[in-house]
Amino acid sequence: MAASKTADQKLFSVILATYDCGRKVEDTLKSILSQNRELFELIVIDGASTDDTLDSIKKYDNGLTLVSEKDVSVYEAFNKAIDLAKGRYIYFIGAGDCLRPGVLEQVKELLPQEVPAFVYGNIFLKKQNIYQAQNYRTSDFIFNNICHQAVFYHRDIFDIIGKFNLRYKVFADWVLNLQCFTEPKIKKQYIPCLIADFEEGGLSSQRNNDAAFKKDFPSLIKKHLGFASYLKSKAYMINPNLYCFGYNGGYALKKHLFSYIAPYFRRFRSLKKKTVANPK
Repeated sequence: MAASKTADQKLFSVILATYDCGRKVEDTLKSILSQNRELFELIVIDGASTDDTLDSIKKYDNGLTLVSEKDVSVYEAFNKAIDLAKGRYIYFIGAGDCLRPGVLEQVKELLPQEVPAFVYGNIFLKKQNIYQAQNYRTSDFIFNNICHQAVFYHRDIFDIIGKFNLRYKVFADWVLNLQCFTEPKIKKQYIPCLIADFEEGGLSSQRNNDAAFKKDFPSLIKKHLGFASYLKSKAYMINPNLYCFGYNGGYALKKHLFSYIAPYFRRFRSLKKKTVANPK
């Protein structure tokens, strides 16, 4: 899918996937179209919405490319858009999510010279009212993923890795990001920049609806991160009370483990104090 670089090639292809999302898509479109128009093209892939989603999108017809047809998942929509995209970096966003004002100008100044590059920043999780701001290590993918709303993928990545694997209904982006982080040909670059507000509650909240990912995840970890990481992931997968899928799974896991350990730790400190106070 490599595209030749031309003088009028946009820096970014912003890809928006929609399906029956109603008027909330307008906030997303406004956040995108308020960016510097010289920097990006906007491609909207709609899954043949039956509500007023298309009416909302068509209000902004002059600023975007729209395709509306049935698809099997949001990742099929993303894959269709990758084939249409002409920008040097590809960015994926969902209806209800919003780019921060002027963020594409900020990202432009922080892009690395070395390509292909996987460039990611920070996002704000609106429902949890917290920021996801983390410079990832490869091993972090055992516990959690990077929101695709935080990532700019150099277009050549999809020639090296391939597109989203449609076997995974909810976590195809987790698999793709893991592949990117373990591919030496791809530069990984964290930028301290707040990219978007992430609505949550959509696809990523359907954590129990991706049986293929749950089945394959330990093997994927073994393939990309090695046997020790495989054992760790396998242990957590066996006990769902200890393993928490999601974008902040690592934090949830540590919190859960601490709840088990804390009583023993407090008991140990109490015994230690008694021993010091009443030595034999």
